Amino acid sequence: MTPQETLANLGLAQATVATLATVMVVGLGFLHRPSRASLLWSLAFVLAMSSTWVSVAGSVIGDEAVRRAGLGLMLGAPALIWSGFRARRNVPGLPWIAVVQSLATTVAFVLAVDLQVYGMTFRVGFLGAAVFAGLTIAEIRRAADRLERLALPLTVVSAGFVAVALGIVVAGLALPSNAQDLQLPRIVNGLAMLIYLVCATVSVLYFTSVSPVGMSAANSWPQFSVAAADRLARARRGHESSWAALAIRLDDPDQIRSTVGENSWNRIVTAFETVVADALPAEADLGRPARGRMVAVVCRPGPVLREHVRTLLRRVTEIDAEEWSDVQLSASIGWVPAESAGYDFTDLVQRAESAALTATRLGGDRWERVSP
Repeated sequence: MTPQETLANLGLAQATVATLATVMVVGLGFLHRPSRASLLWSLAFVLAMSSTWVSVAGSVIGDEAVRRAGLGLMLGAPALIWSGFRARRNVPGLPWIAVVQSLATTVAFVLAVDLQVYGMTFRVGFLGAAVFAGLTIAEIRRAADRLERLALPLTVVSAGFVAVALGIVVAGLALPSNAQDLQLPRIVNGLAMLIYLVCATVSVLYFTSVSPVGMSAANSWPQFSVAAADRLARARRGHESSWAALAIRLDDPDQIRSTVGENSWNRIVTAFETVVADALPAEADLGRPARGRMVAVVCRPGPVLREHVRTLLRRVTEIDAEEWSDVQLSASIGWVPAESAGYDFTDLVQRAESAALTATRLGGDRWERVSP
């Protein structure tokens, strides 16, 4: 097989993997748990997919400028992955850097007509993408869940990305560029991006599915409202009767807060939110209207959801608050089947909150279920 055929087959494989990865990240990541981070990660994969197909198209039609343009656009994807990790820890994502990098490498690749100039431009552009792969490693190390096994693929492949980029640049400085010399860097680049996409897909889907350790497991209320309303609308169209809303609140929050102080109250609330997230099904949508209160929209048959609710109430009472105060924690839950409110999100939440208040008035540490 000639180097040109190898590059063509590698490009097609890369485009196929990029397409499948994009479908997975968008479908299982962003649409399932929308957030700034998952949006940026989805855009990274969309960019990788579209640019790869542009590069493949350029190879098929024999247009070197189109092939180079696709390759240049692709090198902005690692910067978007890095931006997503910044957004995940609630700092500015700076996605404009990825836009600038993609455009700059595209223009540079297309305008570099001389072979030697293009060879070094190609290597420098690849090194620029590797810089953000290295910065991604730094962002992962900032995450408290960095030691999880599914975080390792992206960490390892990013480190390999940096090593390969440095090797290509060193080789380019040591050896003059000609047509044959560029075949190997192109193949290495294709393999590196292929492996990077696969490993990034695994790790990104993991980081999308979990909330950062030390932060609330609940989505912001506007984000939760949009996602939950959309789920309920689809459930109504599908005549699904197993959906319900739970309003969960700590009992006597004002008394606890005044007794233990602000710092201990914050730690109690964090522990409470962690218990709620762990006790409910993993696919439940969680929102936090206020500190010490959470709302969940979940799809489970009544008997199954009842066991989750019982487990949740028991675990709240088992929270070890002795480190912060000598108080006994408990919670009250309002449980409303979605069909009771016509699958209307606003009405459903209001009824669940009302039922939770009823449970509190009846002594707390219990749930109040509204009949369909």
